[in-house]
Amino acid sequence: MSNEDLNILDFLVDEPEDSAASAEPWKVLIVDDDHDVAATTSLVLRDVEVEGRPLSLLSAYSAAEAKQVLADNPDVGLALIDVVMETPNAGLDLIRYIREDMDNKLIRLVVRTGQPGHAPEQSVITDYDISDYKEKTELSAQKLFSLAYAGLRSYQQFLAMEQSRRGLMKVLQASTALFEQPSLAGFADGILENLESIANMHRGAGEKIGASAVLAVAEHNSKSVEDYEVIAGHGAVADARSLSDMALGAEDEKLVRELATRGAGIHTCRSEDALLAGIVGRGGQTSLLFLPELQSLEGPDAQIVEVFISQVLTAFENLRLHDQTERAQREIVLRLGEAVETRSGETGRHVSRVAQYSRVIADKIGLSASDSELLFRAAPLHDIGKIGIPDAILCKPGKLELDEWEAMKRHTVIGYEMLRTSDMPILQLAAKIALEHHEKWEGGGYPNDIKGDAISIEGRIVGLVDVFDALTSERVYKKAWKVEDAVELIREQRGKHFDPNLVDVFVDNLPTMIDIRTTYGDENLVTA
Repeated sequence: MSNEDLNILDFLVDEPEDSAASAEPWKVLIVDDDHDVAATTSLVLRDVEVEGRPLSLLSAYSAAEAKQVLADNPDVGLALIDVVMETPNAGLDLIRYIREDMDNKLIRLVVRTGQPGHAPEQSVITDYDISDYKEKTELSAQKLFSLAYAGLRSYQQFLAMEQSRRGLMKVLQASTALFEQPSLAGFADGILENLESIANMHRGAGEKIGASAVLAVAEHNSKSVEDYEVIAGHGAVADARSLSDMALGAEDEKLVRELATRGAGIHTCRSEDALLAGIVGRGGQTSLLFLPELQSLEGPDAQIVEVFISQVLTAFENLRLHDQTERAQREIVLRLGEAVETRSGETGRHVSRVAQYSRVIADKIGLSASDSELLFRAAPLHDIGKIGIPDAILCKPGKLELDEWEAMKRHTVIGYEMLRTSDMPILQLAAKIALEHHEKWEGGGYPNDIKGDAISIEGRIVGLVDVFDALTSERVYKKAWKVEDAVELIREQRGKHFDPNLVDVFVDNLPTMIDIRTTYGDENLVTA
């Protein structure tokens, strides 16, 4: 080395600063079968700092030994690799092994050779994925310092890009999983779970964040924490019902009030303790994420979390509005069904029970959750066609005459014609149920005398539970039957009036049916 190199070396081996000594070191691997070259390189680099972090120097004296060092230290950021070691191309073979067999694209690889004629620079750079090519004769202390600094800064940039890529993949995976959530509460809980997962992606087991996170909503843009209902909560506030249950600090309550003063859109703000993100709808409805400890997140993680928050809050607000619309739809359907039953002098709770029974059976026979839910919502309209039956027939306390009975049977067709032209799935299914719920398994039902599997599964389910509830309920023309008598008739009609499989499922779940009959009852159930 020259005197200039030695002076630089003296400068480089000064005592490191305390901040660097406590920082996590960069790992640098020196691969060279010449022990003197490896030792000199280590001496030059031992006290170098890059971005305030010291170096941890690892040595290997063959390609085989380097493979083991890399296997034990997958976070090596820079490797200086000799070409000629145990074989003439050992270093080049090692580079290919690192990139292809280990699939390590992040580590920065620098070729150092004392025999440039054996491995020409242009050929090596063209054929191998390396960061730099150096002849050993040109590696002064200053150039070694520059080489290490540039290589590790490049590694840091590649690492940041890889972390961002992983974060984006996490967002995509989280979004896919979230949109599979079947309910508003499930979606809200998924938001919190995935925010914690994304935020903790690059942290150790002891550095987890996101505890006590909540998602809350207020129907009106409110400045009061009491008006925010907690939809989902994690950690210490899992059981909170409103933001007031969280005992927020004065600064955090101020953030909630500040959010209420902003216009429609997505807004974020931070306190010393938390990140607050909210979406304010045009009508003033506010959905709010309160995330303690996330306020200090920065860099790629912070950007990923902010993108995720923006997307999921928008999705959550849309889902919430959709949920409100569906709840209104279900309420209207139920009220229509109840109105028809009440008109005939019967209780409106009959349609609620039929819906509950139907969902139990649908779940037990393996219908999908969405199909079961749709049946539950459509079933209350099974007798909607009775709205077209004259009061004199519908409310007659005695037995119907033949012509009256023929008119009564028309309620199936009337209901179907009322609903069939709708493009709403709930009404399309309700139309089918209205038409088919008086058909019989072996035929002979009305209005079309179809049988077996020609009757939709939904029509068969509602047809069975409708009979059970009608038999065990008092009507203007009869007293309520005992449960065991109604069940006995249903058993007798297995394979005749009713689908035999559905009868078996109904009987197997009779305690559940009785519980529904009692819970949604309007008179004392006759059981004995």
